[in-house]
Amino acid sequence: MTHDQLALGAMTFRGRDFEASLDAVQRSGFRAMGISVAQCMACLEHGIPPETMAEAFRERGLRVAELELIRLGERGMARHLNALVIDLIDILSPDRVHVAAFSGTVEEVKREFAILCEQITTTEVAFEFMPYSTVRDLPTAVDLVRGAGSPRAKLVIDVVHFFRSGADVTELGPDVLALTAGLQLSDLVPRPGVDLAREARHLRTFPGDGVLPLADFLRAALAAAGGTPPPVTIEPVSDALETLPVAWVAERAMQSTACLLSEVGWPR
Repeated sequence: MTHDQLALGAMTFRGRDFEASLDAVQRSGFRAMGISVAQCMACLEHGIPPETMAEAFRERGLRVAELELIRLGERGMARHLNALVIDLIDILSPDRVHVAAFSGTVEEVKREFAILCEQITTTEVAFEFMPYSTVRDLPTAVDLVRGAGSPRAKLVIDVVHFFRSGADVTELGPDVLALTAGLQLSDLVPRPGVDLAREARHLRTFPGDGVLPLADFLRAALAAAGGTPPPVTIEPVSDALETLPVAWVAERAMQSTACLLSEVGWPR
């Protein structure tokens, strides 16, 4: 495992102080952190413009791993947030920008994604499928990415959405990994009666602390990638974890993920 390929995801820091989050990420040995448009707006309200955010990353030797989220299929106010995300790309220089769709039809989303991949020319455009969104599973997402006809069109595979959509690790073939810009890791424990969206957005835990077959997932991804896997982001999205010190959350994320990746033989 190389730290350059390991990031802590934006949703880990909902409502957190921006600079405290950066410091925690750096101290725990990460080299990159995700950022969301909501965090950028919160910083702006506190007098921290995007240019200052970018400088804060550079001062700590950190990269912006992923910038999120562009929402396709929207006809309302979200369109304005999409434009803001696009404007932020040149300022924050993310490794990739994440895209999802919660409105519109699959065909509409396919058309919009292809247009977006032509519009964004300086970074990868990674689509994330979710079982409660318009694009609900891996095969549909692969078809969407291939249909864009752009070398920047990629997938991001969140392990929670992967398993909750009914996917199996046998689907992680070389063709899929070749399209994948990043893997997102977290874990879940059984919670009967909880809907998928609430589980994914509020009730995750650290990799290895739940029951998802993460080791099988990572071994399959590593084999399919030919020994050079995509970057990994840890994103234990949890209301409960948000009540704990951010330094503890970052350190626990590093510890649990490093142990898991070592177990599966992730390349160093």
